[in-house]
Amino acid sequence: MNNELKTMLESIIQEALKPIKEEMQTIKGEVQTIKGEVQTLKGDMQTIKGEAQTIKSQVNENTQLLKAVIHRQEETNAKLDAISTDVHKLHGEINYIKEEMSDIKTTVDFTYQKTTKNELEIFKLKQN
Repeated sequence: MNNELKTMLESIIQEALKPIKEEMQTIKGEVQTIKGEVQTLKGDMQTIKGEAQTIKSQVNENTQLLKAVIHRQEETNAKLDAISTDVHKLHGEINYIKEEMSDIKTTVDFTYQKTTKNELEIFKLKQN
């Protein structure tokens, strides 16, 4: 009877454990699927890290280029300021020259008028 009881108990336990075994097999399959997905995610993360490094390098290069452009712009602004100062100075000199030319023209006109009057007087004196 002991053997029979033992066999019956083993059979009942086997039947009771059958759904648990099936569930364990399902869980093992799901764990394997999750492991595969984790490996895929690790690969994706490596790809993202590589792309981030590439982007970081590009940003650094762009930053260096931008700094060079800004430096060049500052040099250009300094040269433009120097040119602007020169233009203002030349403008002042041109105005001075115009004033001097006006004075010279007045002097020449005066001299011309005086010479003309003198020649007229000389002519009149010669006629007498």
